[in-house]
Amino acid sequence: MTAGLAPDATPDQAAPTSLAERINSLDVLRGFAVLMIFVVNIKMMANGYNHYGDRSLWPGEFDQTIGYLHNLLVHGKFITIFTAMFGAGLALLLARENPVSLPIVLKRLFWLTVFGAIHLVFIREGDILMQYALVGFLAIFLVNVSAGTLLILGIAIQVALFVAGIIFPVDFGKIPTLWQEGPDAHLAVQKILLGSLAEQVSARIDTVRFYMFDLFVLGRNWIDKLSVMMLGMALLKTGFLTGALAPKTYWKLAAAGAVAGLGLVAARLLGVADSAYGDHVLNALWTLHRFGGALFWSALAVGLVAVGWNARALAAVGRTAFTVYILQSVIGLVLFSSLGFGLFGQLSLGALTIVTALVFVFFLLAAPLWLSKFRFGPLEWLWRSLTYGKRQKMIRGPAS
Repeated sequence: MTAGLAPDATPDQAAPTSLAERINSLDVLRGFAVLMIFVVNIKMMANGYNHYGDRSLWPGEFDQTIGYLHNLLVHGKFITIFTAMFGAGLALLLARENPVSLPIVLKRLFWLTVFGAIHLVFIREGDILMQYALVGFLAIFLVNVSAGTLLILGIAIQVALFVAGIIFPVDFGKIPTLWQEGPDAHLAVQKILLGSLAEQVSARIDTVRFYMFDLFVLGRNWIDKLSVMMLGMALLKTGFLTGALAPKTYWKLAAAGAVAGLGLVAARLLGVADSAYGDHVLNALWTLHRFGGALFWSALAVGLVAVGWNARALAAVGRTAFTVYILQSVIGLVLFSSLGFGLFGQLSLGALTIVTALVFVFFLLAAPLWLSKFRFGPLEWLWRSLTYGKRQKMIRGPAS
């Protein structure tokens, strides 16, 4: 999402990055990630947080099978890729031969914080943009660190987080209604989302304290996101994200990621959870599963681009990822809250899969069509105009 600013350092010289200057693999991977994030997020929009990752709450064997596939293939992987891409974008802006000026990047992060806060309070409590922006203010000071150092530090932080979780387990205390689990919480969330706009906004404001507390204090969430952004910077600097490696290297990395990810599956099948240290083992394997899955999908996607896959539609989604991400939340608001069709709690996971597929088709058709006429996605244009303090040219000229 951050990648794609023009190299110009001042508002007077601002110009959009031309299509020829863009790195197709970054756009494709970003587009892939933002679409797949919706696979997970729609479950929370449609049924609340308690259905987000607990597949046992979905009735019927068919829905639980879909939930298992989500856990195996999607959960944690694409948000990790998306976070790494944000870090890579910062490095692309600030650590290249003709870097964007630091004040411009700071303004960019400031406005992303504003957009994230609006999204968090008025549209969906599961916002990620505000977290990215706030952690981004720290990550910008690491963009010139070498790839090797970033990689070592990123991995070391993940190990430290695992150890800290054992020694200092997190106890959140009172969790706001929209983030609680259990049948009673499900009914309470349903009442909120099917209530008035004022009730929905009030409940989301109540989540802000938990959101910030989780990010910066007990949840140590900022440290996790910072480490993943560092890993993204390292992967950009090594050429992994730009398709600069040999194709066989991508296939080997994808295979390694798949093997790392399957460790958690094997442990569960072997009943490790019932052993004395089962929880700690499963938490460690979850980290490998998360990063292994992210490595698998990113190596596969970038490797395919490296051998000639153009993926024009997916790249267009990636170039409009900010708009697509917000529109996904708006679609959820319209479908499941009282502001639209009020379908909260009424659709099976199978039905949500159909809805998700239709949303994918819409974005894959709409994004290329939009970019054939316009230089930016709508929110990308607004974000850029606010950043540079100058209205950016939106409509493509004959030579664009």
